[in-house]
Amino acid sequence: MSSISRRVWLRNSLLASSAALIPPAYSAEDRLYLQKLDKTLRLHWNENPWGPSPMARKALGEMISSANQYPDDLVDNLYSDLAGVLNVAENQIGLTAGSTEVLTLLGQHVALVEGEILSPWPSFPTLMMHGERLGATVKRVDLDLDQRLDLEALHDAITPSTTLIFVCNPNNPTSTEVEPEQLKSFCRSVPKDVMILVDEAYIEYSSHGTSASMIPLIDELSNLIVCRTFSKAHGLAGLRLGYVVSQEQNVKAVRDRHPGGNFSMNAAAIMAATASLKDTSFVEMVVAKTAEGKAILSQALSNWNVRYSSSSTNFMYVEQKMFSPSIVEDLAEQNILITKWPTMTDHIRISIQEPEDMQSFVRALEGQLI
Repeated sequence: MSSISRRVWLRNSLLASSAALIPPAYSAEDRLYLQKLDKTLRLHWNENPWGPSPMARKALGEMISSANQYPDDLVDNLYSDLAGVLNVAENQIGLTAGSTEVLTLLGQHVALVEGEILSPWPSFPTLMMHGERLGATVKRVDLDLDQRLDLEALHDAITPSTTLIFVCNPNNPTSTEVEPEQLKSFCRSVPKDVMILVDEAYIEYSSHGTSASMIPLIDELSNLIVCRTFSKAHGLAGLRLGYVVSQEQNVKAVRDRHPGGNFSMNAAAIMAATASLKDTSFVEMVVAKTAEGKAILSQALSNWNVRYSSSSTNFMYVEQKMFSPSIVEDLAEQNILITKWPTMTDHIRISIQEPEDMQSFVRALEGQLI
């Protein structure tokens, strides 16, 4: 990428241009590593650097010859496979183009009924953003001092005006999680006329694994909706595929509001996801390697006495005060991208990549200490 196009990109990404020099702690060896194939360390989108899985790649190659055909049968196969994996009925699942689409649809729904969204904060903003755009009211409840969801405060904030409660667990951007039994108790305590949406985009990275899921409560709680994605642990972010799990009437309501229905998903995404579901050893490897990367960054931060949240995701939420105020811009000049949302006044978010990448990143990050 040329220096001019990089500056344009930075400006358009709400990052100011910077002429900062590569800090001395960033060695010549690291610079050469990053320059291979114009390498950029993408530590800003919580992407899986190992995906898609070998079985998903094989499926993607095979689908080319049938790309002229609509994916009806493929969709049916994925519904069947997902139902078996999740131990639910097929009519309790709704496929969407990424879980973001579920969040968008439900945010718009709350707005159309002139309702209120109740959410911990900070959390993943898509649901609230789309709801507010169309007129929904949003009530935000602060996290606790450990950057975890404060379920007691969230429950206390429920009023007759509350239409939907959003719970992202593990939470983005803070990387923390609440214990499964605590969340189950919370869900059971919510009035039945208030919907609960649990976003499990990072559930595979939970310290409890997928056993932390709220999906087993679906049959018990008619007001519970769970959304999942193939973007993270399965490494299919670019193919855009997610799903919602709930009781049949709720899934039908989501489908009725879904403009494209099954035709919004493409054959490549469906085939890759179907294959990836079977490639369980790949997902296990991803989670294990991600833990290695987190350990490398955690150790460095601890050595520097930098505070960070205990991570149950594939990223880390790090206090910024010991780093340069322009850390995002400075690292971007070195082809290293990290995240700082406008709402993240005191923190940065760092996605975890391969262990060798994290070792190089730590050396670059050390140059940002003040």
